[in-house]
Amino acid sequence: MAHRFCAFAMKTLNEDMDPLFQKFLPIFDQDRRELVQQGETHEQYAAYREYVGDLEQHVSEFALQEGFSPGDGGSFLAELQQAIEDDKVRAEKQVEAFLMHMEQQRRMKLGPEAPPMEEGERELMKSLFKPQTVDDMMQMLLHMTEYTAFSSLMRAKVQQQKFMRELERRKKELMEGEMGLAHRFINFAMKLLNDDLHEFYTKCMPIFDQEASNLHEQGHTHAQYAAFQEYSSIIEGRLLEFCQEEGFGHDAQALFNELQRLIQKDQEQVAAQLRRVLADVESKREQLRMRATEGDTEKPLVLICKPSGLGDLMNSMIQQLEYPNFSASMRFRVEQDRMMKTIMASFDSKGRDALPPPPTASGDLEVVDVEIDEARVPAGPLELGALSVTVPEGCEAGSQMSVTGSDGQPMMVTVPGGLSPGMSFEVVAKYW
Repeated sequence: MAHRFCAFAMKTLNEDMDPLFQKFLPIFDQDRRELVQQGETHEQYAAYREYVGDLEQHVSEFALQEGFSPGDGGSFLAELQQAIEDDKVRAEKQVEAFLMHMEQQRRMKLGPEAPPMEEGERELMKSLFKPQTVDDMMQMLLHMTEYTAFSSLMRAKVQQQKFMRELERRKKELMEGEMGLAHRFINFAMKLLNDDLHEFYTKCMPIFDQEASNLHEQGHTHAQYAAFQEYSSIIEGRLLEFCQEEGFGHDAQALFNELQRLIQKDQEQVAAQLRRVLADVESKREQLRMRATEGDTEKPLVLICKPSGLGDLMNSMIQQLEYPNFSASMRFRVEQDRMMKTIMASFDSKGRDALPPPPTASGDLEVVDVEIDEARVPAGPLELGALSVTVPEGCEAGSQMSVTGSDGQPMMVTVPGGLSPGMSFEVVAKYW
């Protein structure tokens, strides 16, 4: 129930309450200087009260879905708290098991006489590998019921909305300004190559399903080159449509002449921008030299990334019209499809419920079931024994197998998820 509540709360805050947040945005559109001088407003706090009331209504609906009556909120909270405590205990046990595993690995490398980990090292390992608990998520959700968190959230949403509006304005300016034709052409080409030709790629993939040895011995086939010709024909037809939409009629040459002019102008702008950046870097590097201590001869390292121009993007797309690049792209799609089919086939053969659990924060620690025949185990002090077990042929994840412990007694273990014959795993068993 605790996990369901966290999922419900995240969906409520991120999706269900979005219309309410949108309604409050104008209220929190406040200049920072005004906020510092005048503080929060009564209208903003009233919005917070409405937000809390709406949140409480959603929580009540969740409690009803979980089978609690409208007046039974105390039982709901008590059961939720118990679930949180149980999850905390589970997480602590998981961390302790991981630390024990790390200690065993440490002694295997340094010897049995090696001193145990220091307390500071143990605490560091706990903080690094402690899995996120329901309590952690619950604390975050409870934080969202405080006014300061709500106010910060709303102001962040205001800034996000302004940022998106500015992006839209710049995009419109980019697409409709002097360089708009070049940017519209790039958008057209990217959509054509990545989206519109998807069905064509799927249809032609069997033609390029060719072993590497066969390709090396026999070379490319006529069917493959015919597919490339069809690919070129489709692109040519779509290009003529783009020419007409942009007012060039069927004169593709005029379109490319104009694109070439825009590319040349863009290259000049990129070069000028790069010169300004280099001049600024050189100035700052000189300042660093002047502030450097006497005898310090080490030169500052400066990395500069040249911005991509329209010409770079255009050249990368033109290369897709060459047969070697088209062929390589199709063969990559074939390999990608084959890999995905193999993965899905392995899922279907074992059933999705039999899939191995996702990796936890405890690294390579595997928890396995160990069954011991107590009647055959001699009495004595409790010890821990670590066994390295290799999965034999005919066994897979979830299979039961018998192994001999360090005391010479047999025991049954379960092969962990994700392992196959020939792979090894460790079993930490208790011996009396």
